[in-house]
Amino acid sequence: MFFVRTLFRIVIALIIVSAIGIGVLGREEMLEIVFGPVTYTPIEFETLERHSRPNQYLICPADLCSAQTDAISPVYDVSRDMFKKVWLALMAEQPRMIQVGMSPDANQYDFLQRTEWVRFPDTITVQFIALPATGQSTLAIYSRSHYGYSDWDVNRERIENWLKRLDQQLANQTG
Repeated sequence: MFFVRTLFRIVIALIIVSAIGIGVLGREEMLEIVFGPVTYTPIEFETLERHSRPNQYLICPADLCSAQTDAISPVYDVSRDMFKKVWLALMAEQPRMIQVGMSPDANQYDFLQRTEWVRFPDTITVQFIALPATGQSTLAIYSRSHYGYSDWDVNRERIENWLKRLDQQLANQTG
């Protein structure tokens, strides 16, 4: 019985210390103390090597990525510039999201989005690709979690939802 009471007190003390830490430092800072800082590593889709954890989602054109993709990128009947404009407007509407990197020469952007309650960080990299022969465009997009092993398909659902919204936005722009 002594062991159970002691264990209970330790658990309660840890909860109180965590709550105070979150209150004083904030959720994001507490996550960095526990899991380490979020690091942004620029990626090149052509040479991307995925890690073994399932907390990631990759969409690429069939001939771009060397890594195994989760889906093939859709092709859009708009120029890359129009596509990028609509996409960036969609990103500006996303909650808890900031742009953390950009490579204008590669038409590539990096975003950080945090989960609503715990504020776990996910990085999303998108590259806009022109298809000059047809005047169309496509994209490569890689969404990945920084912490943990699984993400309960959050990265997949995020990208699939964004692509649905993108279809709606493009239909409004061109129709």
